[in-house]
Amino acid sequence: MQNSPLTLRPGKLKNTILILISIAFICMGISLMERNLWAAILIIFLFSISLIIFFINLIPNTSYLKIDNRGLEMKTLFRTTFIPWQVVSGFTTKQIFLNRLVTFDIDEKYLGNSKIKSKKGAFPDTYGMSAKKLAALLNDYKNQSNRH
Repeated sequence: MQNSPLTLRPGKLKNTILILISIAFICMGISLMERNLWAAILIIFLFSISLIIFFINLIPNTSYLKIDNRGLEMKTLFRTTFIPWQVVSGFTTKQIFLNRLVTFDIDEKYLGNSKIKSKKGAFPDTYGMSAKKLAALLNDYKNQSNRH
């Protein structure tokens, strides 16, 4: 394990596939305009927003997970959240629909006056690795920080 900060970024392949799917649905919405205008507009609108979000995720430094001895910093769509190691009890994986995510529990004693509103959390991505490997990596960093 490394002592220096480790920065993980979301996989470009996943976002590229989602961009192509969004483009396909936008084309489907355009072809639907003559038969059902409102459905077509809704499809085009929703998948255009998705397309913009997936393009933004491809821009460097818009999404990442930075891990160091103090805690972890998660950035998604320009919004940054820092979670210190002492507030997290551990990292596990959970299957949600077709996606396996890394989840974590916040120690309840830190929820009192904090901005954190829930005692459960999950990462939006697995940053190019399996959920199981990411959870193990985060648990290793957490355990290492407890020793210092």
